[in-house]
Amino acid sequence: MPTALDLFWDLSQPVKEQRLDASAKLVNALQLFQQSHLNQLELSASEAQDLLSLDALNAHDVAYALKRLVRGLASPRESSRLGFAVALTELLSRLETVTSSQMLDLVLSSSEITGSLNGQEERDMLFSRLFGLTTICQSGLITRETPLLHTSNPASTLQDYQRLVTELMSLGEAKSWFRESCWWSIVQAIAHLSQSSASFKSQALEWTFNSLFIQTTEWTPEKVGVWLRFHSLWEPNASLPLRLVFKGKHILSPASLPQLALILKDIELDEEERSKHTSHGIWKVNPHFVWPIIFETYFKGEKVSQTDIAPFKDFYKVVIDESIFSATSSPERKYTGFQLIELALKEAPDSSKPHLFTKNFIRTWINQLSKKDRYLHKAALKLASTVHRVVRESPSSGFPLVVQLLGPNGSRDFDRITNTKTVEVILSNMSETQLTEYVQYLVNVFQDASNLDKQSIDSEQRWTLEQLASLIRSTTVPKSDSWVTLILNHYIRHGFFAGNTRKSKKQVEVSETIRSLCRAKLSSALAELSSQNIAQHNDMKTAKFHGRTSTGSYWVVEVVKAFKSMEKDALQPVFDTEEDIATLREKARSVIMALDEVSGDSREESQGAILLIGSILLQTYDAVTEDSEGTAAPVLEDCLQSFTRMFDLAPKSPKKKKKATALADKENEKEQYKPIDVVVDILIGYLENSNALMRAISGQVFAALCSRVEESTVELLLQQIQRRNVLPEPSSENEDDSMEDSDGEETGSNSGLGSDDEVQNESEGTSEDGSDEDEGDVDPEFRKKIADALGAIGIKEHDEDSEDSSDIVMDDDQMMQLDDKLADIFRAQSTANKGKIEAGLQREATHFKIRVLDLLDTFARKCPGNPQVPRLLLPLIQVIMEASTDEQQLMDKTNGIIRKRIGVSQIIPEKEVDVTALSTDLEEIHNIARKASHQKIPPSTLSTANIYLSRTLAHNQGLDAVTRLHRGSLDDFMTKKGSKINHVFFADFINRIPSAAWEIRQELIEACTSGSSVNAYRQMQAIQWLNALLPHAIQMSPAKEDILTSISLIREATYSSLLNAANGKQSLTVAQAKAVVKLALHALRIHARIDPTSLQEIWDQEKCTTIVAEVKKSDSIANDPGLIALLNQMITKVDLQQEEEKVVPVESKKRKADAVETPKSRKKIKKHKKANAS
Repeated sequence: MPTALDLFWDLSQPVKEQRLDASAKLVNALQLFQQSHLNQLELSASEAQDLLSLDALNAHDVAYALKRLVRGLASPRESSRLGFAVALTELLSRLETVTSSQMLDLVLSSSEITGSLNGQEERDMLFSRLFGLTTICQSGLITRETPLLHTSNPASTLQDYQRLVTELMSLGEAKSWFRESCWWSIVQAIAHLSQSSASFKSQALEWTFNSLFIQTTEWTPEKVGVWLRFHSLWEPNASLPLRLVFKGKHILSPASLPQLALILKDIELDEEERSKHTSHGIWKVNPHFVWPIIFETYFKGEKVSQTDIAPFKDFYKVVIDESIFSATSSPERKYTGFQLIELALKEAPDSSKPHLFTKNFIRTWINQLSKKDRYLHKAALKLASTVHRVVRESPSSGFPLVVQLLGPNGSRDFDRITNTKTVEVILSNMSETQLTEYVQYLVNVFQDASNLDKQSIDSEQRWTLEQLASLIRSTTVPKSDSWVTLILNHYIRHGFFAGNTRKSKKQVEVSETIRSLCRAKLSSALAELSSQNIAQHNDMKTAKFHGRTSTGSYWVVEVVKAFKSMEKDALQPVFDTEEDIATLREKARSVIMALDEVSGDSREESQGAILLIGSILLQTYDAVTEDSEGTAAPVLEDCLQSFTRMFDLAPKSPKKKKKATALADKENEKEQYKPIDVVVDILIGYLENSNALMRAISGQVFAALCSRVEESTVELLLQQIQRRNVLPEPSSENEDDSMEDSDGEETGSNSGLGSDDEVQNESEGTSEDGSDEDEGDVDPEFRKKIADALGAIGIKEHDEDSEDSSDIVMDDDQMMQLDDKLADIFRAQSTANKGKIEAGLQREATHFKIRVLDLLDTFARKCPGNPQVPRLLLPLIQVIMEASTDEQQLMDKTNGIIRKRIGVSQIIPEKEVDVTALSTDLEEIHNIARKASHQKIPPSTLSTANIYLSRTLAHNQGLDAVTRLHRGSLDDFMTKKGSKINHVFFADFINRIPSAAWEIRQELIEACTSGSSVNAYRQMQAIQWLNALLPHAIQMSPAKEDILTSISLIREATYSSLLNAANGKQSLTVAQAKAVVKLALHALRIHARIDPTSLQEIWDQEKCTTIVAEVKKSDSIANDPGLIALLNQMITKVDLQQEEEKVVPVESKKRKADAVETPKSRKKIKKHKKANAS
């Protein structure tokens, strides 16, 4: 069979697709051979009775293939067994000319074990027999009763089935590690038998039951799997073999679970003494095939509804959790347990998945996840990935799993202990309804903590508050108004109010520390929500807003409404409220309602005002202590007055005349300040506040109101970033004492809706200052210095620890020496402490300036056309100039605003621009560019500022100032050796604003002349700038005479430079000489384009030839071929232009230049040439 032999080799390929392709081709080829053989087959009567041989009814190729495929099952090469088994199974399923008896004889004879075989060969034979018997089952041949051709004998009989099962049972008993595989094949045989219509089906099932369960009483996991899979076939006698071992009528009955757990662990049970058991199984990497059968029984079959089967929760607890995951289980069994959890997670419904996370399992899982060196760490990580995938595929299972992981069976800090994000991933995939349930679960845990002991109440409540805060902070958890509102109300309820509501009679015990933490969490939650975006769709447009609900309302306003609602619910506030504060709150709510009705262009501004008023209003609900900076009421009152004036809101009529008079007086006093200035001043004050909420909303409020920014507002902002001394000045001789007092005041000044760090410091019971007073907490280095000082005067170190200090006796000299040394030590210690304090103050000042810069950045981004934007550049440059080396972040931020915000803006202010002030700023920037070091300020920053201001002035009738300043800077660069101007300063100016640069062309040309600059390098820079400017001359279409005049000056400058270089009066390198010639060539081309008639007059060929000849005689630059080529090109250019002028008139040249060659014109030219030739 030459065409099929080659296909056997590919059956051993390691790639599955190649093996399957080879199997299909081989079987199809053999089927064609068999069909051709049957068409030509003619048997005599005697031959038809002798069909014991495969060659009798099968083609020679088919018989050969059957034998070779069976022999190939014993091959250990690569994937031979898999490939040959698949091909043999498929071939047997198509052939109707073989019997089970023939195949059994062939398989058994080919896999016979003799004494001469070694261990590996014996294992190969065992696998060959197993695979061969399995192929007979899988192909369906074992239950096929179709009679063979020319005979009435069936293909399979009851004896064949019994023989196959008996061989499999014997094969399983031969090797313990082989038993599971053999019994799996038995399961396949019974499954094919139960689904077939064979005449011997009932007899075979009865024989199977007697052989497996009656004749052998020992129970193994394999026998459990067979019974669970097929016990319905043997009813009502199926429960008979259970009586010897199990106590129930079903293997999964509650009474049978303890014995089942031992059997599934492969523990041998002795009938007389069941307490003594030993393991006689072999551990395998993959779970036993009995486990999928058990899970299928519980999760997919109708048998779960039977009353004699234990619930899955009980089965899992006894058989898996208390058995496989017990403390004494081996790592191998726990590894199998992890695999069973993965299998159950994929098969179990959502209602059963929480039952998998039991106490012993979670304990084992946490231990293996916590450290990388744990034996089953990788298996635990794989299980964690499976949990993540299951929750993504079935989000409804998320909440029950989280409760199990964080509940009594798990750990409150599961993610932190295990170094995973399991809980976070589950929460991020939960639906809105489940997240609401989870939040309510945490709230219930907070309330139920009152039933614990006093030490556990705070820790339990603190944990729930942190879990609620983590939901707000998380960017992966989808936000929903329902559960976010639930969290915020919880913070308000237990942070600001005490007692019970009318609806709830449950008393919740909350300490002052927890109340303070609730207030801090409320502030941080609002700060987080204020920084998160939410998309809103209106009129086919999508807009993103910060800190709003899905309905468009600010979360701050929702919290204000919640406060009002709880006040109406008869809750007792934690802090007493004065009458004037309550009146002010009502006024603030009225202003918020009036601002919410503003529409049109001022809508965004009114919403920013609402955010600020609501945030300050929340501050009035907190306590006012002696150490605090004061109540928020005055700030709120100023804010209300400013917005009332800004939006022309009708003031509410006062109830008392005295209050009306006081308010009128205060309003008259504020008339001297603009409303926007007052509001921005308030925002600046909050930038220094430690409250995260106020810092977060300051930028948003300013972004909403920046369209109303005026000159005075910008000056107020710029004052904040000016360099100033932030160090405290000593007011007395005892400088250290005064500094400690001031630190103490600052420590107690932060109250209100503070940050989490403040609450943490308060809960610790001691302040930072108090820790300095602790005598036991002394710097070891400082202690060592004191000991050295004592040792220097003769007092040993051990004397310092003596109990009786009176034993130390010193004379006057020793006392004087000790005083001097101690004075030096304490002075050095004081200096070190002072340095730390100064560094901290400077760092805070830098951070404050960065926050102010954020406001300026917002202003430049939102209002690029505001006339005050150009006024920002000079102060920003001064910030960079004055910044110290440790303020790199400040410099980077300022550079970014100049170069990436203002400098790239395409909108130029054109209204109400103060040209005089901008001219002064531009002049100062030019002065800085002339003197400032490049290390102090980047040249690109100065160049960007120069271009922006020059463009602004050019658009606002300030071009004269621009040209004047650039002429002066160019003169400074060319004539002063110490000038710091970078070449980028003029290069960017010429490229970006060529119209303004053209005004200084004469100065540029003069700078290109020999001897006009301090050195040749700067002359070459001028030549490069002029080269960059020349292309723009024609684009701007200036007067023709101006261009020709400039070209004449260029001619003189280049000729003089080349002549001086040739005569040795000026030293030029080859590269510099090339730059001069290239400038001349550039000017020549432009001249030829605009006015070729005057080219001879201006460029003077004779003079050009003379200069080139002189240059070629020069020893320093004449040897470069590139320079010579450029010089020859210049001469040729001049000559060519002159020849063209003599032959071709200007008008005809113009027509030729304007003409467009077409196919018709080319034909006409050819005809004309032919006519001339004839």
